[in-house]
Formats: sequence, C-alpha cells, structure tokens
Amino acid sequence: MSNNENITIDENSKNIQNMFDKIADKYDFLNGILSFAMDEKWRKKAIQCADIQDNHKVLDLACGTGNMIIEIKKQHPLCHIFGSDFSINMLHHCREKIPSCPLSAADVHNLPYKDNYFDRLTIAFGFRNVTDKLKGLSEFLRVIKPGGKVCILELTKPENAFTDFVYKIYFMYILPVIGGIFSSKKAYKYLPESVYHFPKRKEYMQLIEDAGFKNVTFKSLVFGAVTIAIMEK
Repeated sequence: MSNNENITIDENSKNIQNMFDKIADKYDFLNGILSFAMDEKWRKKAIQCADIQDNHKVLDLACGTGNMIIEIKKQHPLCHIFGSDFSINMLHHCREKIPSCPLSAADVHNLPYKDNYFDRLTIAFGFRNVTDKLKGLSEFLRVIKPGGKVCILELTKPENAFTDFVYKIYFMYILPVIGGIFSSKKAYKYLPESVYHFPKRKEYMQLIEDAGFKNVTFKSLVFGAVTIAIMEK
C-alpha cells in the first residue's frame, strides 16, 4: 500500500482538504466537546453493524486521526486494517497514534487499491465531504470483495421537526462559535452546511443502489441526527 502524499484532487476537494489540514491539531479535542463525547459511542455501534471478522482486511477511509481504526482494533484485534485520508496533517496525527497501521494519502474518487481487495470498508463522518458521491461509492464497490460490506457513519439532518429545530440552533449558531474559539470558525461553519446539503434518506438510498450495492440498510441514532448505512457488494 502506498504512503505517497502527492495526490491529485479537484478544486472543491482541495478546499476541503486544506480546511481539515488546518484543524487537524484540535480535531479530536473539538469532536469530543461538540458531540458531547458521543462520537466514540457512535463509532462503536457502526463497527458492530459492519459485522467485521478477525480474519478480514478492512479499509477505513477518511481515517482522520485514527479513532475509527483504534476502535476497530479494540473490537477485532486480529483483523488487518488499512487507513486512508486526503488530509496530510490528519494522517500525520494518525501515524503518531498508530505507527503500525499501513496508511495512504489518497482521494476517495481514485483509490490506490486493487479491485476486490477488502472484506470491509468503513468511513466515519467523511462521506458528506466527498464531492462526487456516486463516483466515491463506485470506488468503494470496486475495492471490496463480492459479498463484502461498506459501513458509512454520518451526521444527517433529523426528520423530526422539533429535533431538527434544536439541531439547527446548535449546529448553525453554537458550534461555529465554539469551533472558532479553539480552531477554525470557517471549518465549523462548513460542518452544518455539509450536513444540511447531504442527501435525504430516499435520495441517499437511490445513490447507493445506483452505484451497484445491494441489501442496503439504515440505522438512525439520536433521532436521525446520526445515520449508519450498511451496504453489500
């Protein structure tokens, strides 16, 4: 697996990459505060839904600072796990935390992995940053084995009106202020915008099926503010 840090991406992806490079130092700290320390619980649940086995080869995309990889290894210490992210600074933090894990700097639209290579693919809180989601999903499909599964853990817009109102107040007005104090206000203003532009459930399902996946299931957490999507090749 390549550790090459020279990757070619489109302009929109480049802007998102630069943003995550800037907040990498405070990413874990802020995630804990802004999710009320629930992000670890959500990752644990997603990994359980992914049905990972100890002999599996697992790819964690948008691995960031490595929190998903660490949790997968806790639950499945014998599995073979690889990490990939397009933010070089995020990968540097991940390497410091998990020096033994093979990591690759890569764009999800053009993954540097062989066809039918992985048993499982996970991506936590990163899919909404994929600029061409159908192309990204097609790459996910390409690199996993027949019968393999993809698990996407993502922040989503709640469907309940009251929950959506509370969610919007927090994410649109409170979160950017907190993020601005400790890190980048611009980055934490982008977060709620990216959530509200994320496809709704019906459109999301259609996108996944159009990419060629089957047996698609969704699990909602926190009244729909977080969604786990499981799909099979």
